Amino acid sequence: MNRRDMNNNDSKNSDAYFVTKDGLAKLEDDLAQLKKQRPEIAESLRVAMQDKDFRENAPLDAARDAQAHLEAKIRNIETQLRNAVIVSAEEKQGKAHVGSKVTLLNIKKQSKQIFELVTQSEVDPKNGKISIESPVGVAVSNHIAGDEVIVNTPSGDVKFQLIDVVN
Repeated sequence: MNRRDMNNNDSKNSDAYFVTKDGLAKLEDDLAQLKKQRPEIAESLRVAMQDKDFRENAPLDAARDAQAHLEAKIRNIETQLRNAVIVSAEEKQGKAHVGSKVTLLNIKKQSKQIFELVTQSEVDPKNGKISIESPVGVAVSNHIAGDEVIVNTPSGDVKFQLIDVVN
């Protein structure tokens, strides 16, 4: 696999898939689990093909669809792994990016929230992991502690102060 640590050239590469070390491990685990499903789908294809009437064979169609769906997921993860760029704290220079833990203060409500910015595949709201592509992630990306940012929400713009960025 062609994994790299983030540097200036990688950040300009449109194929780069920025990921944390934990996210990379999760992708590798997901890929292994998907590949383990191949024999099961092959068996369901074999069983469905025993019915020689291929024109109206719903189990065969379902097995083919499942196989296509599985193979598409595998190809997608393999592409992500090929283009994986592990985000390192040294490269961030105090700016919020994938892998950063940010503490935000809602200026109007005077309430604090803590989030970890992750890639879409690592999102886990129950554990405070939000996507770098979410409205909050976009707003704080490349900002440092002390900056004020505006988050576009469905109910209107909300102003936050970035209290802390831990890389």
